[in-house]
Amino acid sequence: MFENIQLEGYLQLIIEKIENNLLVWSNLIELIIFAVLTAAAFFLAKFLYSHADDLLGKIKALKERKKLRILDRLLFPLILMILIGLYYVVAVAFSLPVVIISIFGNLVSAWLIVKAITLFFPRNKMFRFLSILIWIIAALRILNIYQETINLLDSLAFSSGNLRISLLLIIKAIIIFSVLFWLAGKVSRIVTSRIDSSDGLTPSIKVLLNKIAKFLIFTSAVLFTLSSVGIDLSAFAFLGGAIGVGLGFGLQKIVSNFISGIIILVDKSIKPGDVVEIGNVYGWVRKLDTRFVSVVTRSGKEFLIPNEDFITKEVINWSYSDELVRVDAEVGVSYDSDLRQVQELMMQAIEEKERILTDPAPNVLLMGFGDSSVNFEIRFWISDPRNGIQNIRSQVLLSIWDNFKEHDIEIPFPQRDYHLRSLPEDLNNYFKDSQRNEKNPKKDNQ
Repeated sequence: MFENIQLEGYLQLIIEKIENNLLVWSNLIELIIFAVLTAAAFFLAKFLYSHADDLLGKIKALKERKKLRILDRLLFPLILMILIGLYYVVAVAFSLPVVIISIFGNLVSAWLIVKAITLFFPRNKMFRFLSILIWIIAALRILNIYQETINLLDSLAFSSGNLRISLLLIIKAIIIFSVLFWLAGKVSRIVTSRIDSSDGLTPSIKVLLNKIAKFLIFTSAVLFTLSSVGIDLSAFAFLGGAIGVGLGFGLQKIVSNFISGIIILVDKSIKPGDVVEIGNVYGWVRKLDTRFVSVVTRSGKEFLIPNEDFITKEVINWSYSDELVRVDAEVGVSYDSDLRQVQELMMQAIEEKERILTDPAPNVLLMGFGDSSVNFEIRFWISDPRNGIQNIRSQVLLSIWDNFKEHDIEIPFPQRDYHLRSLPEDLNNYFKDSQRNEKNPKKDNQ
């Protein structure tokens, strides 16, 4: 339940101000005059827009985008303030009432100042939010109801144990947290860029430091917000323990993946840019995240594999210690082939490929004599496994095929010879009689 409700008193104060200040003929006339001045300022801004554009165009140091921002933000409130100022001078000269006009003049002046200040900052939601907040505070002070509004917001409250939460406290927390969260994002990006630009750190250490920095920065923003609004952080100790026990079971896998990710970063077994193979997934590591590792395949698919799998399952890291990868391909030829010529032709197939390294040198080995072929194995090295292994193997095998065809080298395939032994004479006579009966069925019916 809300306590210390002062809404009725605040509403009564507003009603009294309206009755004393607005519901008076002189003040109503001032309101009408202000409406006329506002409409006149609007049409004058439209009419003078092109002239102001030409005037600002003479300032060479002013960029086109900045010029348009000045015109869009300042032209209308500036003209309105000038018209209000002219009316104020005339009204004072002829002893006309200027109470309402003075209030609106101060509001428009505050509006113009806020808009002028925001011209020097980027156009984003945070600065727009801050400009609106500053103008609201200025308006409340100009209307002389700032303290009454603060008291009203503070009176709308409820208690939970020793913790008193008011509407004012919630608004302050939202404002402070928004500003601190925005600042934390800026600081985080600066720290991340500094870490990424450091040449003395490995990619895995950079990722680890970035994650730790982001966690500390944003956690500090949350804790500072709670502390700045007067919330005792020790009040969350018991609640945090109870929540921790409950979440411990539900977040077991998440925590496991988080810890696994830290282990991966510390032992440097997986790092961005590595070419890995886990299960049926083969690709290069694009990103190490808190919960998963992003692996991009040659076909463009991006697999988000949990960190835990890289700890508990078998992983092939083709570029763990270096980028060198040996590729093997088996080839069989017939026994009628010139084996030394076969070696030369297979080496020629290797020499034509740009991706294949000359150091370590490629090699062709005679592996053995099979049932129907002489078996060779070609071995060569590449330094860019990210570009694929099967494709370079396929290119080499196709070149070997072309070279063998050109020199009439046969690649054999398994063949089987079947020998049918002669049947006994009795069975042979039986099959012959059966064949004659099939040809002359009428003879059997007689």
